[in-house]
Amino acid sequence: MSDLGTTETRIRSVVEDLEQVLLDFIRKHQITHTEYRAATDLIIDSIKAGEESLLFDVFFEAEATDVGNLGRDGSPEAIEGPFYLPGAPMLTGPLNVMPQRPGEKGQPLLFHGTVTGTDGNPLGGAELDLWHADADGLYSNIHPNIPDYNLRGRFTSEPDGTFQVRTILPPPYEIPKDGPTGTVLRALGRHFFRPAHLHIKLRHRGYEEMTSQLYFQGGEYLDNDVAGAVRDGLVIALHTVDDPAQIAQRGLDRPFTDARYDFVLAPAPQA
Repeated sequence: MSDLGTTETRIRSVVEDLEQVLLDFIRKHQITHTEYRAATDLIIDSIKAGEESLLFDVFFEAEATDVGNLGRDGSPEAIEGPFYLPGAPMLTGPLNVMPQRPGEKGQPLLFHGTVTGTDGNPLGGAELDLWHADADGLYSNIHPNIPDYNLRGRFTSEPDGTFQVRTILPPPYEIPKDGPTGTVLRALGRHFFRPAHLHIKLRHRGYEEMTSQLYFQGGEYLDNDVAGAVRDGLVIALHTVDDPAQIAQRGLDRPFTDARYDFVLAPAPQA
């Protein structure tokens, strides 16, 4: 924990407080030793299944992100989720087409917007790192039989702060439900679905790196996301574009969906 820049005093305070909360919880609910062991076994099983991040993200990451947004300048951050991978290909060319298979299923999506600082000035050269599920709700490098870094890509904003990228519109999807996380959700009577969304990270020298997740107006599960991560400021409108000239300009042969979001980055703290 000290590698995170957390002081020993804070580590001691947080851990001791957590310990006391859990001890009070055990007493309040009269947790038996059998139940205690079942809980520890669940955590061990989640590690064996590679689900430890998923298990904790579903229940706690959104709250930790909300705390981080308190008093924060710039666009609100959102959960990263368990499926981010560094090193996505850098996109080139005016269209910034995300890596995808020939005939990739799904409605074409043009995602565009601007990147500015909190002073309103455009930020050219900002790196945007985008990833999302395919039309079957699956992620490359996570699920089998998908090319590495499919629908994962990095690109930069133009000198005037604008950006655009062409990809496909992802659907809602079920999180893995056959492991420990699914066991807990099933016991709570909850569903396993996340609303359709895009994941994105933004980086620019002199500014705080930010992680966002954008959802679509009118989509399913916005009000009952299994991860509880949807926030009003992260829901964007979708528009269908069927003008032949615009379709051709985007290198497509059919109507596409248009979505926009304007990012505001906060200056990095002074050393």
